[in-house]
Amino acid sequence: MSQKLISVPLCQLQRSKANVRKTRAKENVKELAASIDAHGLLQNLTVRKAKSRNTKEVTYEVVAGGRRLAALQLLAKRKRIVRDAPVLCLVLDNDDATEVSLAENFARVPIHPADQFEAFSKLQADGCSTADTAARFGISETVVRQRLKLAAVSPKLMALYRADEMNLEQLVAFSITDDHEAQERAWFDVPEYSRSPQAIRRALTSSLVDGSDRRARFVGANAYEAAGGSIIRDLFDPEDGGYFEDSRLLDQLTAQKLSAEADAIRQEGWAWVEAMPEHDYEYLARFRRVPPDQDGLTSEERQRRDALSEQYDAMIGELEDDAPEDEQLQLDRIEAELSELSSRERQWSDEEKAESGAVVSLDYRGELSVTRGLVTPEPSGEGDLANCSKKRRGEDGGASGMNAGFSEALLVDLSAHRTAALHEELAGQPDVALLALLHTLVLRIFYGSTSELCVDMRPAIVDLKSLADTVTGSPAASAMAERQRHWREELPEAKQLWEWLVAQSDETRSDLLAYCVAATVNAVHRRHDNDDGERRGQSDRLADALSLDMANWWEPTKVGYLSRVSKASILRAVSEAISSQSAENLSSLKKDAMSQRAEELLAGKRWLPEPLRHRQIVAEAAE
Repeated sequence: MSQKLISVPLCQLQRSKANVRKTRAKENVKELAASIDAHGLLQNLTVRKAKSRNTKEVTYEVVAGGRRLAALQLLAKRKRIVRDAPVLCLVLDNDDATEVSLAENFARVPIHPADQFEAFSKLQADGCSTADTAARFGISETVVRQRLKLAAVSPKLMALYRADEMNLEQLVAFSITDDHEAQERAWFDVPEYSRSPQAIRRALTSSLVDGSDRRARFVGANAYEAAGGSIIRDLFDPEDGGYFEDSRLLDQLTAQKLSAEADAIRQEGWAWVEAMPEHDYEYLARFRRVPPDQDGLTSEERQRRDALSEQYDAMIGELEDDAPEDEQLQLDRIEAELSELSSRERQWSDEEKAESGAVVSLDYRGELSVTRGLVTPEPSGEGDLANCSKKRRGEDGGASGMNAGFSEALLVDLSAHRTAALHEELAGQPDVALLALLHTLVLRIFYGSTSELCVDMRPAIVDLKSLADTVTGSPAASAMAERQRHWREELPEAKQLWEWLVAQSDETRSDLLAYCVAATVNAVHRRHDNDDGERRGQSDRLADALSLDMANWWEPTKVGYLSRVSKASILRAVSEAISSQSAENLSSLKKDAMSQRAEELLAGKRWLPEPLRHRQIVAEAAE
């Protein structure tokens, strides 16, 4: 094998077809170019003379070092080096090319991640700043900070990682704190089955308040830090709100902000307004409700509202990530105007306000929930209502935060699918159907409820086909239709119904009752329904009793969901269900192609958009 080192002008080099690296041949070329620019070419190229018809022009084929060649050509294009810059090359005989290319790529062993973390830490110790390190290696400053954070993990744990007794996800979980003793306790003082990344992170943050906590979302990181609070942030989760260290300060800021919100509601003319940190359904159920009976909109304003709703639905489904800023601003203006019109759509008279009050609370997302038109019941000798609210907290009947980012039509569509699933699940569980029936009757008789309820025993059959076209062929609706066909075949003529019911077994009557109750369930909600909060809370409790999992009944399809939300929402869904890398791979696609590809990727992954996630499931996932 004949070999010799020579210097070859960059302009005389070209990639050889004999180079065995075909897949991802130019992967991370930008990062490599940055490294060569900062440190020079640390490894020569391997070349052979190229066959050319022009005998006066000598060119060389690069058989090993194709990525280095691409990086050098990128630097020349950026004018960081000259077009004919000299490049050190090892020249081979023509017959050696494929074997040498294979040998160089085959025998290469990548550096262990732990060694990389340690090297980044040494660079920082030697005085190289985060920005300089990022520039010299062609990576972002965030990546550098992540590597430094991992390098700071306890040496005992890092040794386990080097020995393959711990995976990278577990190591990343430890980076939430720099306390080596706490890190080691979270590994060595627990059984092996409690060493998952989630368990490690929970153990290290047990005394902190998660950024997803309703109080943290309501107060906001900026206000909390301005008041002197500190936040521990997870560098490996860009969407993470961090961990709030001072829970007492957070409680104080929450109370102050809620008090200010209550003062604003008080200006509407209510006889009383009470603020509470969590929406308490049991507490609110003790009040009698006064429904709003005035329409505060003119006919022109109602037409304007309908037109804006249609425009909003059309825009939210077509909006691209790179849409002009004026389109984004227009969408914001439409949403603000819709909210303002909705707030005036149904109102209470001044006389009703003077005799009733409101409760201001937080839903589980940290959004403000206001329940108006409450009339204080007569004293029952069981203690005041304030004491009652202490007995039970954390049951959110509001849905104000569930609507963000979803159009009116899509909200109706998704909640119709959820209602269809509730129909089918309830029809198959007579004991829960009886409970739901009793719940409605007791609310009507004992609490004097006049609000629209989830299980509405007027009775009123809910026709989902008229609300959402996509529900008709859904698994839940199809199953419910089959139940209806069965009962139509079984039931006699109306004049014989009484005798027929008497003759049936308890099981048959229970099944029929379950179907009838299920057919009245109305969990469909719109963006601005005044009674939506109470009904949504009831549907959550019903779903809880039924152990409803919407992933059994719904999948994100292009027609039913993906084409009707923004590109950012599609990418978020793919990232949550699969990986951030999968989402990044779709980011350059147009909306139509992205929707189609996302449908294929999400099939069978059991991913659900937030309006279909059961509130308790969401709360548990955040802990």
